[in-house]
Amino acid sequence: MIIKESTNKLKMANLLWKSSFLIVSCLFLCWIVKILEPQFNFSEKIFLTIHINIEFFCVFVAFCFFTVTWYSYLGERVYYSYFIGVGLLAVGFIDLFHLYTYKGMPDIFSSQCPNKATIFYIIGRILMAFTFLFSLLLYNRELKITKQFRFFLLITTLGLVVLIIGTVSLNPQLYPTMYAEGQGLTDIKVYCEYFIIVVLFLTTIGYVYLYKKYMKPFLELIVLSLLLSIFSEICFISYENVYATTNVLGHVFRFAGYILLYVTFFMENVKKPYVDLYSIKEQLVSTNQILEEKVRERTLELQKAMEEMARLAYYDTLTGAANRQEFSNRFITILNKSLGNDVHSVMAIDFDSFKTINDTYGHAKGDDCLKTFVDIALEIVRPTDTVSRFGGDEFMLLLPYTPREGAKVVADKIRKRLAEVANPLFTISIGIAQWPDDGKKEKDLLAKADQQLYLAKEKGKNRIE
Repeated sequence: MIIKESTNKLKMANLLWKSSFLIVSCLFLCWIVKILEPQFNFSEKIFLTIHINIEFFCVFVAFCFFTVTWYSYLGERVYYSYFIGVGLLAVGFIDLFHLYTYKGMPDIFSSQCPNKATIFYIIGRILMAFTFLFSLLLYNRELKITKQFRFFLLITTLGLVVLIIGTVSLNPQLYPTMYAEGQGLTDIKVYCEYFIIVVLFLTTIGYVYLYKKYMKPFLELIVLSLLLSIFSEICFISYENVYATTNVLGHVFRFAGYILLYVTFFMENVKKPYVDLYSIKEQLVSTNQILEEKVRERTLELQKAMEEMARLAYYDTLTGAANRQEFSNRFITILNKSLGNDVHSVMAIDFDSFKTINDTYGHAKGDDCLKTFVDIALEIVRPTDTVSRFGGDEFMLLLPYTPREGAKVVADKIRKRLAEVANPLFTISIGIAQWPDDGKKEKDLLAKADQQLYLAKEKGKNRIE
């Protein structure tokens, strides 16, 4: 919050500096022109060339502003911009007739007349000043205005334009005289200019307040444009000759103000939507990447979960040894691959006095003993061998392509290794059966191994049979 307040203060200071520089520059230009004006004035040809280009540019900006705001309204319902666009449309038509009726222009839509041109100009400036003044009330407001009202406002505005153009062109006597040949500007024209300056000044204050509140760059440009409009009106107060240098300077100020308006409507209604669209596109790309990453993470999690479920389906959760089902699957696989002279061995293993371990040390310690046995067995047997827990402290080992004598060697290694590392010390009894001599079917072979296991226990336990 503190950083934001500091940034806003810097922006306001920047606006103050720009406004001050603009005011000082305009005052300096006005002073220079007043000094040079008695010795220098533009010829009619040069003045009209400058005037035509500036006025056409201003009309172009006004029409562009309306066109862009008319369509930008559709997507964003920007009533503020739309209102200014309609106002500038009216100003653009009136300025166009101001241009055609200027002294020295050919009679096209209306006969050229300095008074008509001045009336058109004053009406245009009043409309523009009040357009921006009333726009202050619409900024950042969402109003529920129907499509029909939009067209009604447009048609009403065009009707007002036709009325003004028609009455000024056909019967200018309906309006106060603004310019008299040989006399220059009338008092009523000067008073109108002062009135326009007051309205523009109040509007400028309003936009400074909006800028301070919302800190939008285009509001800053409107403030500077209004200041230029004020200086333009100041110049139009004092000239006596329509081709005077002061008049040219006023049009130059107006031209500069419209350039800022052009940049403003470009920023707000053309550039901003594309920037927002690009920003949204970047956000969508970023969001899509995040979603894809999450999908990958969830996929990996699901794969791990499925692998874990598969492992739980075929392995003992406590010891990690294969379960009864996995033992049978592997046994069948080995038999399917066996040739006529192949032999395989199975070992039935049972702990000696496992109940004593649980009763003495607790079931947790008993579980540790089971894990110890499985770890040692897996350490000694081959990767192709199977260590399987059938239940409790009963285990079966499947040793493919291993005769009884080889199985005894493996069994003895496991028994001796247990004697070295088991804590608490425990022993195991082991019974060995060989396929196919002791049984061709799994149940027969396991029964024979169990029989040998019982024999080992009867002979004193901790032995191999």
